[in-house]
Amino acid sequence: MFNITLRRMEVLVAVVEEGSFAAAADRFGIAQPSVSAHIMAIEKEIGGQIFVRRRGRKPLLTEIGQSVLQHAREFLAEADDMRADVVKIRGETGQQVILSCQRSLANFVLRKDLTGFAIARPDIQLVLRIGKQEDVFSEVRDGVADVGCFLGNEDLRGVRAETIGREKLVLIASPNHPLAHRKRVKPQDVARYDFVGPPPSSLFGRGVSKLLANAGISHVKVAAQATEYQFLREFVVAGVGIACSLERSVAADLERGELVKVDLAGDELSFDVRQIASIRRPLSKPASDLMDFLRSRHQAPG
Repeated sequence: MFNITLRRMEVLVAVVEEGSFAAAADRFGIAQPSVSAHIMAIEKEIGGQIFVRRRGRKPLLTEIGQSVLQHAREFLAEADDMRADVVKIRGETGQQVILSCQRSLANFVLRKDLTGFAIARPDIQLVLRIGKQEDVFSEVRDGVADVGCFLGNEDLRGVRAETIGREKLVLIASPNHPLAHRKRVKPQDVARYDFVGPPPSSLFGRGVSKLLANAGISHVKVAAQATEYQFLREFVVAGVGIACSLERSVAADLERGELVKVDLAGDELSFDVRQIASIRRPLSKPASDLMDFLRSRHQAPG
């Protein structure tokens, strides 16, 4: 019996639809080697090549690959039907909406809004799932969540997205850092010092790197990485490096003087607040109500 996962089938279809391994990786927000690993795992399982790989040219399906692609699409269609049935049953058995939310957004930006929705709509059970940006995207795409919210300036393919607000980011440092009390620090001066931040391969890490590059800090020296603000904060306080963080997440530490804001010359650093939903499945009434509620609480830019 073949042991081929749903994700590997999705990756295979994405490579064909996007025309390259790199474009498929962008669709899922993963590294290109991960796409190659998924395809190689399928090939190992079936005992044959799926693609004729040609450097610099679009990968072509082999005869085996064409057969596997047909079954993959049927497999994914059946999975979609199953998800739709589950959503229907869930809707018939009670009013519920599942929101997948990026951790920093849930904890520091949407906390009061989500509490407000739960109070205002006691007829709807709000289920909140908190995780990384990758988790939000995959849970909405895979039907685990009805709605997703994340911070970022890049569009994610495969979902329906809208911008409902904007949040400011700041550079933070230890009070003893050489840049701590300087005015209008030039980007090239900031780039001389070490940084701490999220893994650069993550969606959020890539977003922060691009934000800094647009501000003129294109070559960031990363001294330490962490996925949780608690540890990033400890690194910054200890003087390990500078961090680029959501201003609301560091407000208390700035007020207490445990961290200081680096006065960066140039335009404001900011991320859009985006909410997403599946492009494959119709939005339930509770999910639509939640999206309307969050939209009404935030003023979208422009």
